Amino acid sequence: MHRVTVVARDRAGLIAEVSELLAARAVNILAIDGETFGGDAVLHLQVDALDAALSVLAAAGFQAVSEDVLLLRIEDKPGALAHVSRRLADARISIRGISMVQRGGGYAIVGTSTDDNPRARALLSGDLV
Repeated sequence: MHRVTVVARDRAGLIAEVSELLAARAVNILAIDGETFGGDAVLHLQVDALDAALSVLAAAGFQAVSEDVLLLRIEDKPGALAHVSRRLADARISIRGISMVQRGGGYAIVGTSTDDNPRARALLSGDLV
């Protein structure tokens, strides 16, 4: 899975503008997370058409980058995320981004990107979706 990260000046209507641009190119937003830091906003988008999303956002002047995200299926119970993150930490793999994608049926799907996705993929191969 790929995630697009957009960094922009925080302002009223930012999410409307980004989502309208993507909709105009028939790009579906599968998940979105946003935060503000001072006067800046950071949006993390999971989309169904990565190239189209990056193209339309760049053409509109947005700083947008993509990253490979590992999808993990973990038990939905206390300590499950701690266990996975400890395994990565013990292997000296840093988590760069993480988000809850879905929960249900006793399991959670977590999207994470690391500073070494190939090693993380090998380490967590039994938990990958």
